[in-house]
Amino acid sequence: FGEIMYGGHIVDDWDRRMCEKYLSYFMQDDILDEMELVPYADGLLSWKTPGPSTHEKYIEHIETMPPESPLFFGMHPNAELNFRTRQCHNIFDLLTMLQPKGAASADSSGDDDHFSPMKMAEDMCGEILDEVRDVHFSVEETARNLSDEEKGPYQFVFMQECDCMNGLVYEMVRGLSELQQGFKGELTMSEQMEQLADALYTETLPTWWVKLGFPSTRPLRSWLMNLKDRCSQLEEWINDPLNIPKVVDVSKLFNPQSFLTAIKQLCCQEQNLELDRLHVFTEVTKRLDPKAVETMAREGAYVTGMFLEGARWDTNGNCLEDSKPKEMFTRMPVIQCKAGMAQEKEDKNLYMCPTYCVPTRRPHFVFVAQLRTKQPAAKWVLAGVALILDIGYNI
Repeated sequence: FGEIMYGGHIVDDWDRRMCEKYLSYFMQDDILDEMELVPYADGLLSWKTPGPSTHEKYIEHIETMPPESPLFFGMHPNAELNFRTRQCHNIFDLLTMLQPKGAASADSSGDDDHFSPMKMAEDMCGEILDEVRDVHFSVEETARNLSDEEKGPYQFVFMQECDCMNGLVYEMVRGLSELQQGFKGELTMSEQMEQLADALYTETLPTWWVKLGFPSTRPLRSWLMNLKDRCSQLEEWINDPLNIPKVVDVSKLFNPQSFLTAIKQLCCQEQNLELDRLHVFTEVTKRLDPKAVETMAREGAYVTGMFLEGARWDTNGNCLEDSKPKEMFTRMPVIQCKAGMAQEKEDKNLYMCPTYCVPTRRPHFVFVAQLRTKQPAAKWVLAGVALILDIGYNI
């Protein structure tokens, strides 16, 4: 019924899966005989369908419906908190955008020049330039030093990552150097330079940095800290290009899908399998700290940098559990990713968890992770449970 009625209208596979789970829950014969209408609430909220009765009784029953709650949709109460927080951020972003650009700080104590937007943008410009001016990865030299046999899938992935970082940093240095000259009066301020100055003042990401950079919802200063962490991981690899880090932080890659593809490519080479028939499988370890991992994975690779939204991970039971109140995200332990053939029989104790780069989710889908669950997988589908790589702040 759902595939026929909604299949052509719901074009996203994950939305279609959620629609199917809603229909599977509600479209039953029991709905005519006092069935629970709040899915998987575990006693937190209850409201049942009325038994066979008159029209007036149905109207009276509708009036007894509890106030609107995320629980009615199968979601955790934290979902409303997250929604209200985003609303608040959007309102303050709008107020910041509407603020006159020439408005000085109320606490400037007469020193308007020091707190003027242009002065603040100039200070930020010099600060960022000092941090990124010397960042460069010698990809060509590293490639020359590696023989063709030593260049494996992992090496190609990290060389591509270094190229992406070099391209981003080059654009940052070029734009900021021009802007610095504009502040000094050595160059005429162009429209692009003014847009860059406005972005530095409001601490938002400039347009070209977004285009050449990585998916992120962070403000500028937090984004710069994240950029340094990404550079640190690339420096660790380029110092020893034959080996990847024992635990790779996939949240600090421009293209995490390429690393997962490299895992499949290596499996193809070792087992003579077809690449398009392989899938990435995940196994959550007990290690919360990546530094506790002392050896490389025997099969596949160890990864970190994933956060669970909509649920939490129970390290004792090694399975999904309901989130704690006001806990939006929980850090996942180190995960072993390995490639293998798809299983013909579906495991009911596994939840197929979509993984995204940022909390806004689409269009930055990465892959499907398999997470163990003692409860029906449909519960987590309705709760919108997903793995997020960069949640926008540090926990």
